[in-house]
Amino acid sequence: MTAKLIFSDIDGTLITSGGDVSPDTIDAIRKQIIAGNLFIPVSARMPKGIMNVVDEITNFCPIIAYNGALVLDEMGRPLNSQFFDAAEAVQLITKIDALKTQDLAWNVYSGYNWFSSLNKNPLVKKEEEIVGIKSLPVSLERIKDLKGIHKVLVIGKPDTLDKIIPTLQSDFPKLAFVKSAPHLLEIMLKGVNKGKAVKIVLDSFAIDKTNAWAFGDNYNDEPMLKAVGHPILMGNAPEELKNKLNIPVTLDNNHNGIAAALNKISN
Repeated sequence: MTAKLIFSDIDGTLITSGGDVSPDTIDAIRKQIIAGNLFIPVSARMPKGIMNVVDEITNFCPIIAYNGALVLDEMGRPLNSQFFDAAEAVQLITKIDALKTQDLAWNVYSGYNWFSSLNKNPLVKKEEEIVGIKSLPVSLERIKDLKGIHKVLVIGKPDTLDKIIPTLQSDFPKLAFVKSAPHLLEIMLKGVNKGKAVKIVLDSFAIDKTNAWAFGDNYNDEPMLKAVGHPILMGNAPEELKNKLNIPVTLDNNHNGIAAALNKISN
């Protein structure tokens, strides 16, 4: 019997609005693991932010972090790592700082590290509470010294982010800009996405996409959902995305959507 690979986004998918994994979802995933199948969390989060959630389920699994910019095997060894230059990140941050608005806050992620501005914005503090990790406030000089950047995250009001995206896309053509939530703008090297990372994991296990399931709830999950044979949207996904993808929809993340779908899978 070929093992099944089960990929899942975290925020808005695996966890509830309260930030926890429901007991029913934990049980459903553990049953799949006991049956010989593999669970792989996929997120825009940093590795530690992913494991803070997944440790409730298992402490031995591959992970896909930073929307696919970093892929680690079950032993924590990198299967793929895609950086962009620190100098480009500094230019990007300088553009954001020049707007002089409290509506926006930048964050820089490199490997296992999360950096924010010296004058920590309340928006960053809220994000820290959500993921259960503290960022390290630094100057731009510290950012310049980094070997590479996996991701820049801009937190802000949805309408403010929508206004700046076209300008940033024009000024930084080598970077990709995608919203993982109305108030979160994820910035990675162009070409990085969850779908390519899923394929890397599938290839590492020599498993065909027909034996892969994926759960997601937002636009940055679209490439992942297209990369597997059994894509499933959460009930809380945007209606526009549901209509666009026309794939199965399960219950929302507050009503055990993942468990409802996994319990229908025969082992």
